[in-house]
Amino acid sequence: MANPSIADKISGKNGAAASASDIEAQLEQLSRDVAELTRIVASFGNGKVQDATNRAARISNEVAEASAEAIQSARSTLVSAEEDLEAHIRNKPLQAICIAAGVGFLAALMTRR
Repeated sequence: MANPSIADKISGKNGAAASASDIEAQLEQLSRDVAELTRIVASFGNGKVQDATNRAARISNEVAEASAEAIQSARSTLVSAEEDLEAHIRNKPLQAICIAAGVGFLAALMTRR
């Protein structure tokens, strides 16, 4: 014969009257089950938080590396452009002076207004 359910014990079915100790034992078991479920859910949540933290750290490292590469690329491009400009000025100094004077004249005209 199967054990009577809690509802059967409380209602007095199957000739078994619910005693205070039976109800107390069931409530204690329920309390332990809820505590275990809470621990499991918290553990699951902590695992998800750790996964998200690891993923964020990995993405952060990738972005930092990509930024460093972009900065290095920009720096090398600027150095190359500076070297080209210096070579052009050394090869054609008169033309460089005329261009600089023209740019200065245009800047003066624009700031006057």
